[in-house]
Amino acid sequence: MDTIAAWIWNPLLSLIYIEVGLVFLILTRGLSLRLPLTVFKQLRRLEKQSKTKDSHISHLKAFSAGIAASVGVGNLAGVGTAIHLGGPGAMFWFWVSAIVGSSFQMCSAYLAVRHGPKDVNSPLFATPMSYIVKFTGHSWPKLAPLLAGMILFHGMVSANLIQANSVSRAVANQMGTSDLIIAIVLFIAVAGAIVGGVQSIVDISAFLAPWMILLFVASGLLILIQNPLATSQSLQHILQSAFHPHSFGGGVAGYTVMMAMQFGVSRGVFSHFSGMGTAPFLQGANDDHPAVGAYMAALVPLVDSLIVCSISGLVILSVGDWQQFTGAYLTAVAFQTGLGDLGRIIIFICLGIFAYTTIISWAHFSERCFQYLGGTNLIAFRWFFSGVTFCGPFMPVAFIWSLADVVISLMLLFHLLPMTYIVVKTSPELLKDLLNPTSNQ
Repeated sequence: MDTIAAWIWNPLLSLIYIEVGLVFLILTRGLSLRLPLTVFKQLRRLEKQSKTKDSHISHLKAFSAGIAASVGVGNLAGVGTAIHLGGPGAMFWFWVSAIVGSSFQMCSAYLAVRHGPKDVNSPLFATPMSYIVKFTGHSWPKLAPLLAGMILFHGMVSANLIQANSVSRAVANQMGTSDLIIAIVLFIAVAGAIVGGVQSIVDISAFLAPWMILLFVASGLLILIQNPLATSQSLQHILQSAFHPHSFGGGVAGYTVMMAMQFGVSRGVFSHFSGMGTAPFLQGANDDHPAVGAYMAALVPLVDSLIVCSISGLVILSVGDWQQFTGAYLTAVAFQTGLGDLGRIIIFICLGIFAYTTIISWAHFSERCFQYLGGTNLIAFRWFFSGVTFCGPFMPVAFIWSLADVVISLMLLFHLLPMTYIVVKTSPELLKDLLNPTSNQ
C-alpha cells in the first residue's frame, strides 16, 4: 500500500492538484482569497437578518463545524510526518495546497446550494453528488455513486481509524492507558454525539473547536515569540527547501523537491479535505444566497493550514528534532521543548479534541452518503460507525495512513475532474453570484 500511495502522489497527483487549483483560481478571479474575510465580517449581521430553519445549519455554525472537521490529526501528526519525510519544504506545499484548495471548497459549496435540491429530505440535499448528478448524470451515471461510496469508505475507515489510533497512541505514551480502555471511551464519546444526529454534531463541534484552536495557536505563538531567531531561520529554511534539494552535512542523501511536494500536498489535503467534496455537507445545508456559504467554505482550508498547520510546522522546525522523530510525537516533543511539561499536556488535550470533532464530523459526511446510496436505518449506521471508532486503537497505523492516501487520491479524481467541467460550463453565472454575495437569488 505504501508503494501504491507513493506512486500516485509523487509527483503525479500532487502536480495535478496544484495545476487544477491554479485553473480554478484563474477561472474564479482569485475570489476565494479576496472576499472570504469581507463576507465573514458581515456574517453576524447577515444571520441576524434571516432566521435559520431548524432543518438547516447556520453559516456561523457551519463554519465552526467545518473548522472542527478539518483541524484534526492532520494538523499535528500530519505536519510532523510531512516534515520528517519531505523536509522543511513540505510546509510550503502545505500552504500551496490550502491556497488552491480554498477555490475548490468555494466552488463545491456554491454548486451544492445553487444547483442542488431545496428539499432537506432529498438524499442529494447538501451533498457533492447533487451537482454531479445534474450535470453529468446522463453521461456518467455511475460517477456520483462512486464518489459517495469513496467518501463513505474514507469516513468509515480511513479518517475514523486514523484519528482514533492517533489518540490511542498519544494517551498510551502520556498515561500508559491500555488500548481497550481508550477504545471504550472513544466509542461512548462518539456514539453520544452522533446518535443525536447532525444538529448534535454541529453543536458539539462548534463549541469545542474554537477554544481548542485558540489554546493551540496561543501556545505555539508563545514558543515562536520566545525563539525569534529560530523562527525566522525556519521560515527561510521552508522557502529554500521547497525548490532546492535539502541534504545533511557529510553528503548524506537528503530530501528532494518532489518528496517535499508529495508529502506537503498529500498531508495538506488530508488535513483540510479540499477537493474531496466535503464542503457541501455543512456549508450547503441552507437555502441562502449560494455565495455566502461558498466563501465560508473557502476560509476553512486557509484557517486550517495557513494558521494551525503553520504553527505546528514552525514550532517543529524551530525547537523540534524533526530529523529524528515523526508524527504527533514530534509535535509533542517540540511543544514540550518550548513550554516544558505544559506543552506536552496541551498537545495531548488538543490532539484528543481535534480527533474527536473530526471523527463525529466525518460521521455526518458518511451518513449522508449512506442515505444517498439507499441506506435507511440511520440509527444502526451511527452505532456501527461508533463501533469502527472502537477498532481504531488496535489497527496498524502505517497501513491506515497509506490506505487513506490512496482513497483520497481516488476521491480527488472522481470529484475534481467533473467539478472542473461544471465550473467551466457555469462560470458566467458562478462569477456573477460570487461577486454579489449579499444580493437576492
